Amino acid sequence: MSEIKKDWMKEVWRHIIAYGAKPMGSLNLRNTAGYLETVVREVCGNVKICQYPEKAWVAEEWALLDGEGKEIPSYLFLESGGSRWFEGRVEFAGYHRVWDMYVWKRYMIVSNEREIKAYITVREGEEAIPQMLFASGDLPHYMVGSEEEKRLEAARKSRTLFRGYAKIQKQYDSWLQNITGRIGKEGKKVILCAHYDTVYSTEGAYDNAAGTAVVLETARRLSAYRVRNQIEILLTDGEEFNLRGSKKQAEAENEELAFVLNIDGVGRENTLEVWSGPETFERRIRRILDESREVFVPKYICPPPPGSDHAPYYEKGNDVCMLTFNDQGILHSPKDVYEERKLENMEKMVRIVLELLQGLGVIEK
Repeated sequence: MSEIKKDWMKEVWRHIIAYGAKPMGSLNLRNTAGYLETVVREVCGNVKICQYPEKAWVAEEWALLDGEGKEIPSYLFLESGGSRWFEGRVEFAGYHRVWDMYVWKRYMIVSNEREIKAYITVREGEEAIPQMLFASGDLPHYMVGSEEEKRLEAARKSRTLFRGYAKIQKQYDSWLQNITGRIGKEGKKVILCAHYDTVYSTEGAYDNAAGTAVVLETARRLSAYRVRNQIEILLTDGEEFNLRGSKKQAEAENEELAFVLNIDGVGRENTLEVWSGPETFERRIRRILDESREVFVPKYICPPPPGSDHAPYYEKGNDVCMLTFNDQGILHSPKDVYEERKLENMEKMVRIVLELLQGLGVIEK
């Protein structure tokens, strides 16, 4: 097992992708969890399924129509409210903050009685995708792409009526399923994690079937090393729904941690985003990556942004690092499908993770 078995990781990756979209609470996600439990048992000991009851949200149907009855490409924000058909004029509503990382323009649909019927957020510079709604709203909240802003502005100036509806469902008998396995028996625990859920619009080859497969391939290869720390392999559910799986796992954590290494997204580009903190830990990460034999362009961000499963651990005071070959052009999109180019970066990511674990003294030849 001293070399990457390209076909093994590829098979695992394609198998995860084949389950299709895997939003929290879905049958596809439960089936994926069953498969991943089997794979984790191949490469780890002490495998556990950590289940937590959690309400799920489902987008069933929605539409947003301009004054001529033409549909505007849109997605509902995760946990958007629902509504029967509504009608109103477009007005500028200010700005919408998403994941404490983005601030985008927000519009609203207002009826003749001055009642707000829906909100529309414009994703700056990109196409529409689903994202988490942090405003805890009870009205429909759509995301549209930057091109659609022209139609919103034209409607605002002409006071044209917009129409729409949003049919959503809440599942109160759902649950989260995190999967853990253990390698090694001594020393402070290191968590190597990735999420396996997706938003409802995509099968998520890049985000995050690729990250999941990288973590599993890394675990498989650790048999070629002396493991000096306990390494917990953690595959999380509910990441796309405000990190619910990792929040539950971090809350229940009662062991002393060395650090958390999170793999979230392996796309087609060559920029390796390194979200890490605190600065003392970032400096250790930098020294190792500066000497890496791999070819990539590092982009360091400290303190780490909150938009992935490292965040609940960082909030508890743990050292964390998140790695991603970002790919905003296909994030949460139906275009995020199997491509060989992603596999090349996945192989590179496995080697980088092993370099980090070795450089941080967790493993040795």
